[in-house]
Amino acid sequence: MNLESVYAKHQSELQLHLARIVDCPEIAAELVQEVFIIFSTEIRRQKIDHPRGFLFRTAKNLAYDHIKHRKVTEKHIDNILLLPSEEAPSAEHQALVEEKLSIFSAIVDELPERVREAFILNRVYGMTYAEIAIELNISDSAVEKLISRALLHYRQQFKIRQSDLSND
Repeated sequence: MNLESVYAKHQSELQLHLARIVDCPEIAAELVQEVFIIFSTEIRRQKIDHPRGFLFRTAKNLAYDHIKHRKVTEKHIDNILLLPSEEAPSAEHQALVEEKLSIFSAIVDELPERVREAFILNRVYGMTYAEIAIELNISDSAVEKLISRALLHYRQQFKIRQSDLSND
């Protein structure tokens, strides 16, 4: 499989797709580059029978991760800006919040792809289980199981990692 030909064939389509998701052509271009870096690594490790599917699935995951990170960061910044300066959190508190956000992001990244996708659609995008079921083409009960699995994993891992933080 020739990386250059796959890039030439799918780059513009992928960038348009990502631009619609992240609502920014510059970020979409960066994500496309990241997709092809991942792709070039993976074609050395395994045979990829359907490169277009691999590229779009990877792109969607990167876009969701980007949006998730952006929304968490924006919410955090908005909360800080809304506080009067005397109530603004200390640098230590901000560092602790950033550490917790980093832990959250790492835990979500550990989830299996389908579980992570359902979790992000629910918790970041605010989609209902029924909407997620339609989006992922699965039943409502399957969505419920995916979200439950994600929450269980998150609670277990956050408890472990937070205790590690307090022991440092």
